[in-house]
Amino acid sequence: MKRYILSITLIGLTFLVVFLGGIMSLTQGTAVDLQTLNSANKLYEAGHYTEAAAVYEQLIIQGSRDSILYYNLGNSYYQQDDLGRAILNYERAAQLAPRDQDIQANLSLARSQVVDAYPVVPAGPFDSLAKITSSWLTLNETAIITLFFWFALSFLVLVWRLLQPGKLHKSVRNTALVVLLLFVVVSLSLGSRIIGEHNQPEGIIVVPIVTVSSSPNEQHPTEVQLYSGTEVNLLETNGDWIRFSVPGETLEGWLPLDAVEMIAQSTQNDGIRL
Repeated sequence: MKRYILSITLIGLTFLVVFLGGIMSLTQGTAVDLQTLNSANKLYEAGHYTEAAAVYEQLIIQGSRDSILYYNLGNSYYQQDDLGRAILNYERAAQLAPRDQDIQANLSLARSQVVDAYPVVPAGPFDSLAKITSSWLTLNETAIITLFFWFALSFLVLVWRLLQPGKLHKSVRNTALVVLLLFVVVSLSLGSRIIGEHNQPEGIIVVPIVTVSSSPNEQHPTEVQLYSGTEVNLLETNGDWIRFSVPGETLEGWLPLDAVEMIAQSTQNDGIRL
Protein backbone atom coordinates (compact mmCIF):
# COMPACT_ATOMS: atom_id res chain seq x y z
CA MET A 1 0.00 0.00 0.00
CA LYS A 2 2.78 2.45 0.90
CA ARG A 3 4.51 1.76 -2.41
CA TYR A 4 1.19 2.32 -4.22
CA ILE A 5 0.65 5.65 -2.46
CA LEU A 6 4.26 6.71 -3.22
CA SER A 7 3.70 5.99 -6.92
CA ILE A 8 0.52 8.08 -6.92
CA THR A 9 2.38 10.88 -5.15
CA LEU A 10 5.17 10.96 -7.73
CA ILE A 11 2.73 10.86 -10.64
CA GLY A 12 0.63 13.62 -9.07
CA LEU A 13 3.60 15.88 -8.40
CA THR A 14 5.01 15.32 -11.90
CA PHE A 15 1.66 16.18 -13.48
CA LEU A 16 1.33 19.27 -11.29
CA VAL A 17 4.80 20.56 -12.19
CA VAL A 18 4.23 20.01 -15.92
CA PHE A 19 0.80 21.62 -15.76
CA LEU A 20 1.96 24.69 -13.87
CA GLY A 21 4.95 25.02 -16.18
CA GLY A 22 2.60 25.09 -19.15
CA ILE A 23 0.42 27.69 -17.49
CA MET A 24 3.46 29.87 -16.74
CA SER A 25 4.62 29.67 -20.35
CA LEU A 26 1.19 30.78 -21.55
CA THR A 27 1.20 33.82 -19.25
CA GLN A 28 4.48 35.21 -20.63
CA GLY A 29 4.20 38.15 -23.02
CA THR A 30 6.28 39.60 -25.82
CA ALA A 31 9.86 40.48 -24.85
CA VAL A 32 11.05 44.07 -25.00
CA ASP A 33 13.49 45.25 -27.67
CA LEU A 34 16.35 46.05 -25.30
CA GLN A 35 18.23 48.17 -27.84
CA THR A 36 15.22 50.44 -28.33
CA LEU A 37 14.56 50.46 -24.59
CA ASN A 38 18.14 51.56 -23.92
CA SER A 39 17.75 54.36 -26.47
CA ALA A 40 14.63 55.58 -24.68
CA ASN A 41 16.41 55.38 -21.32
CA LYS A 42 19.25 57.56 -22.66
CA LEU A 43 16.74 60.14 -23.85
CA TYR A 44 15.19 60.13 -20.39
CA GLU A 45 18.55 60.53 -18.66
CA ALA A 46 19.35 63.47 -20.97
CA GLY A 47 16.14 65.19 -19.88
CA HIS A 48 14.28 64.62 -23.17
CA TYR A 49 11.19 63.29 -21.45
CA THR A 50 8.73 63.83 -24.31
CA GLU A 51 10.95 61.99 -26.79
CA ALA A 52 11.61 59.18 -24.29
CA ALA A 53 7.87 58.75 -23.67
CA ALA A 54 7.24 58.53 -27.42
CA VAL A 55 9.76 55.67 -27.76
CA TYR A 56 8.33 53.82 -24.76
CA GLU A 57 4.82 54.20 -26.21
CA GLN A 58 6.03 52.85 -29.54
CA LEU A 59 7.40 49.75 -27.84
CA ILE A 60 4.00 49.16 -26.25
CA ILE A 61 2.23 49.64 -29.59
CA GLN A 62 4.56 47.01 -31.05
CA GLY A 63 3.40 44.54 -28.43
CA SER A 64 5.98 44.80 -25.65
CA ARG A 65 4.54 44.12 -22.19
CA ASP A 66 6.92 44.78 -19.32
CA SER A 67 6.52 46.22 -15.82
CA ILE A 68 9.76 48.22 -16.10
CA LEU A 69 8.70 49.60 -19.49
CA TYR A 70 5.50 50.93 -17.94
CA TYR A 71 7.44 52.17 -14.91
CA ASN A 72 9.88 54.12 -17.08
CA LEU A 73 7.02 55.52 -19.15
CA GLY A 74 5.27 56.61 -15.96
CA ASN A 75 8.45 58.39 -14.86
CA SER A 76 8.64 60.19 -18.22
CA TYR A 77 5.09 61.49 -17.87
CA TYR A 78 5.65 62.42 -14.23
CA GLN A 79 8.61 64.57 -15.25
CA GLN A 80 6.27 66.33 -17.71
CA ASP A 81 3.75 67.02 -14.89
CA ASP A 82 1.25 64.71 -16.61
CA LEU A 83 -0.10 63.05 -13.46
CA GLY A 84 -2.88 61.19 -15.24
CA ARG A 85 -0.67 59.27 -17.64
CA ALA A 86 2.01 58.83 -14.97
CA ILE A 87 -0.49 57.15 -12.62
CA LEU A 88 -1.95 55.17 -15.53
CA ASN A 89 1.42 53.61 -16.35
CA TYR A 90 2.44 53.11 -12.72
CA GLU A 91 -0.85 51.23 -12.29
CA ARG A 92 -0.07 49.06 -15.32
CA ALA A 93 3.40 48.38 -13.95
CA ALA A 94 1.95 47.51 -10.53
CA GLN A 95 -0.43 44.98 -12.09
CA LEU A 96 2.58 43.16 -13.51
CA ALA A 97 4.86 43.56 -10.48
CA PRO A 98 2.67 44.24 -7.41
CA ARG A 99 5.52 43.54 -4.97
CA ASP A 100 7.91 46.04 -6.58
CA GLN A 101 8.58 48.72 -3.94
CA ASP A 102 9.86 51.34 -6.43
CA ILE A 103 6.66 51.13 -8.46
CA GLN A 104 4.48 51.34 -5.35
CA ALA A 105 6.46 54.31 -4.01
CA ASN A 106 6.15 56.30 -7.25
CA LEU A 107 2.48 55.39 -7.58
CA SER A 108 1.79 56.61 -4.03
CA LEU A 109 3.74 59.83 -4.66
CA ALA A 110 1.83 60.58 -7.86
CA ARG A 111 -1.52 59.78 -6.26
CA SER A 112 -0.77 62.16 -3.39
CA GLN A 113 -0.51 65.04 -5.88
CA VAL A 114 -3.92 64.55 -7.52
CA VAL A 115 -6.18 67.55 -6.93
CA ASP A 116 -9.34 66.75 -4.92
CA ALA A 117 -8.58 63.02 -5.09
CA TYR A 118 -11.28 60.57 -4.08
CA PRO A 119 -10.00 57.86 -1.73
CA VAL A 120 -9.91 54.35 -3.19
CA VAL A 121 -12.44 52.61 -0.94
CA PRO A 122 -13.24 48.88 -1.39
CA ALA A 123 -16.95 48.41 -2.22
CA GLY A 124 -17.43 45.29 -0.06
CA PRO A 125 -15.75 42.26 1.53
CA PHE A 126 -15.04 40.57 -1.82
CA ASP A 127 -13.61 43.79 -3.23
CA SER A 128 -11.47 44.17 -0.09
CA LEU A 129 -10.16 40.63 -0.55
CA ALA A 130 -9.37 41.35 -4.21
CA LYS A 131 -7.52 44.54 -3.24
CA ILE A 132 -5.42 42.71 -0.66
CA THR A 133 -4.54 39.96 -3.12
CA SER A 134 -3.74 42.40 -5.93
CA SER A 135 -1.21 44.16 -3.69
CA TRP A 136 0.81 40.92 -3.50
CA LEU A 137 -0.04 38.82 -6.55
CA THR A 138 -0.78 39.35 -10.22
CA LEU A 139 -4.00 37.95 -11.62
CA ASN A 140 -2.06 35.14 -13.34
CA GLU A 141 -0.25 34.25 -10.13
CA THR A 142 -3.57 34.15 -8.26
CA ALA A 143 -5.00 31.80 -10.90
CA ILE A 144 -1.94 29.54 -10.72
CA ILE A 145 -2.09 29.36 -6.92
CA THR A 146 -5.81 28.54 -7.12
CA LEU A 147 -5.06 25.67 -9.51
CA PHE A 148 -2.25 24.48 -7.25
CA PHE A 149 -4.56 24.23 -4.24
CA TRP A 150 -7.21 22.48 -6.34
CA PHE A 151 -4.74 19.81 -7.45
CA ALA A 152 -3.30 19.51 -3.94
CA LEU A 153 -6.78 19.10 -2.46
CA SER A 154 -7.75 16.47 -5.04
CA PHE A 155 -4.55 14.56 -4.39
CA LEU A 156 -4.96 14.65 -0.58
CA VAL A 157 -8.55 13.41 -0.83
CA LEU A 158 -7.40 10.53 -3.03
CA VAL A 159 -4.64 9.56 -0.60
CA TRP A 160 -7.01 9.86 2.38
CA ARG A 161 -9.47 7.44 0.78
CA LEU A 162 -6.71 4.91 0.12
CA LEU A 163 -5.27 4.96 3.64
CA GLN A 164 -6.38 2.77 6.48
CA PRO A 165 -7.68 4.51 9.64
CA GLY A 166 -4.83 5.66 11.84
CA LYS A 167 -2.53 8.60 12.61
CA LEU A 168 -1.45 9.10 8.99
CA HIS A 169 -5.06 8.92 7.83
CA LYS A 170 -5.99 11.62 10.36
CA SER A 171 -3.01 13.81 9.42
CA VAL A 172 -3.88 13.67 5.73
CA ARG A 173 -7.50 14.57 6.55
CA ASN A 174 -6.45 17.61 8.64
CA THR A 175 -4.04 18.75 5.94
CA ALA A 176 -6.81 18.43 3.35
CA LEU A 177 -9.10 20.63 5.48
CA VAL A 178 -6.42 23.35 5.69
CA VAL A 179 -5.84 23.17 1.92
CA LEU A 180 -9.62 23.34 1.37
CA LEU A 181 -9.80 26.55 3.40
CA LEU A 182 -6.92 28.09 1.44
CA PHE A 183 -8.51 26.99 -1.82
CA VAL A 184 -11.79 28.70 -0.90
CA VAL A 185 -10.01 31.95 0.02
CA VAL A 186 -7.92 32.19 -3.15
CA SER A 187 -10.88 31.10 -5.30
CA LEU A 188 -13.04 33.89 -3.87
CA SER A 189 -10.21 36.36 -4.43
CA LEU A 190 -9.70 35.20 -8.02
CA GLY A 191 -13.41 35.34 -8.75
CA SER A 192 -13.83 38.83 -7.31
CA ARG A 193 -10.87 40.13 -9.32
CA ILE A 194 -12.14 38.64 -12.58
CA ILE A 195 -15.67 39.95 -12.03
CA GLY A 196 -14.35 43.39 -11.08
CA GLU A 197 -12.11 43.65 -14.13
CA HIS A 198 -14.88 42.61 -16.54
CA ASN A 199 -17.76 44.55 -15.03
CA GLN A 200 -16.06 47.71 -13.82
CA PRO A 201 -12.66 48.18 -15.49
CA GLU A 202 -10.55 50.79 -13.73
CA GLY A 203 -9.58 53.92 -15.64
CA ILE A 204 -7.65 57.13 -15.08
CA ILE A 205 -8.56 60.72 -15.99
CA VAL A 206 -5.80 61.77 -18.42
CA VAL A 207 -6.89 65.34 -19.22
CA PRO A 208 -5.97 68.26 -16.91
CA ILE A 209 -9.58 68.90 -15.89
CA VAL A 210 -12.99 67.66 -17.03
CA THR A 211 -16.55 68.58 -16.03
CA VAL A 212 -18.93 65.79 -15.05
CA SER A 213 -22.26 65.70 -16.91
CA SER A 214 -25.54 64.28 -15.64
CA SER A 215 -26.29 62.75 -19.07
CA PRO A 216 -24.18 61.64 -22.07
CA ASN A 217 -23.85 65.07 -23.69
CA GLU A 218 -22.40 68.50 -22.99
CA GLN A 219 -25.80 70.11 -22.43
CA HIS A 220 -26.19 68.90 -18.85
CA PRO A 221 -22.96 69.82 -17.02
CA THR A 222 -22.79 69.62 -13.24
CA GLU A 223 -20.74 71.67 -10.83
CA VAL A 224 -18.39 68.74 -10.25
CA GLN A 225 -15.00 68.63 -11.92
CA LEU A 226 -12.42 65.87 -11.94
CA TYR A 227 -8.70 66.37 -12.33
CA SER A 228 -5.89 64.50 -14.02
CA GLY A 229 -5.02 61.29 -12.17
CA THR A 230 -8.46 60.66 -10.66
CA GLU A 231 -9.26 56.93 -10.67
CA VAL A 232 -12.70 55.89 -11.94
CA ASN A 233 -14.66 52.73 -12.73
CA LEU A 234 -16.45 52.28 -16.05
CA LEU A 235 -20.17 51.49 -15.71
CA GLU A 236 -21.35 51.77 -19.33
CA THR A 237 -20.62 53.52 -22.62
CA ASN A 238 -22.88 55.57 -24.86
CA GLY A 239 -21.25 56.76 -28.07
CA ASP A 240 -18.37 59.04 -27.15
CA TRP A 241 -19.36 59.13 -23.48
CA ILE A 242 -18.90 56.86 -20.50
CA ARG A 243 -20.86 56.59 -17.30
CA PHE A 244 -18.49 56.23 -14.38
CA SER A 245 -18.25 55.99 -10.64
CA VAL A 246 -15.36 56.81 -8.39
CA PRO A 247 -14.10 53.99 -6.12
CA GLY A 248 -16.58 53.54 -3.29
CA GLU A 249 -19.43 54.78 -5.54
CA THR A 250 -19.53 58.17 -3.81
CA LEU A 251 -19.90 59.90 -7.19
CA GLU A 252 -21.41 58.87 -10.53
CA GLY A 253 -21.88 60.72 -13.80
CA TRP A 254 -20.87 60.97 -17.44
CA LEU A 255 -17.52 61.93 -18.98
CA PRO A 256 -16.24 62.27 -22.55
CA LEU A 257 -14.62 59.00 -23.58
CA ASP A 258 -11.34 60.69 -24.55
CA ALA A 259 -10.95 62.07 -21.01
CA VAL A 260 -10.41 58.58 -19.59
CA GLU A 261 -7.92 55.86 -20.42
CA MET A 262 -8.47 52.33 -19.14
CA ILE A 263 -5.78 50.36 -17.31
CA ALA A 264 -4.85 47.55 -19.69
CA GLN A 265 -3.71 44.09 -18.62
CA SER A 266 -0.15 43.20 -19.54
CA THR A 267 2.16 40.32 -18.84
CA GLN A 268 5.94 40.52 -19.28
CA ASN A 269 8.21 41.50 -16.37
CA ASP A 270 11.81 42.00 -17.50
CA GLY A 271 13.55 45.24 -18.32
CA ILE A 272 16.04 47.96 -17.44
CA ARG A 273 15.01 50.28 -14.68
CA LEU A 274 15.88 53.96 -14.67
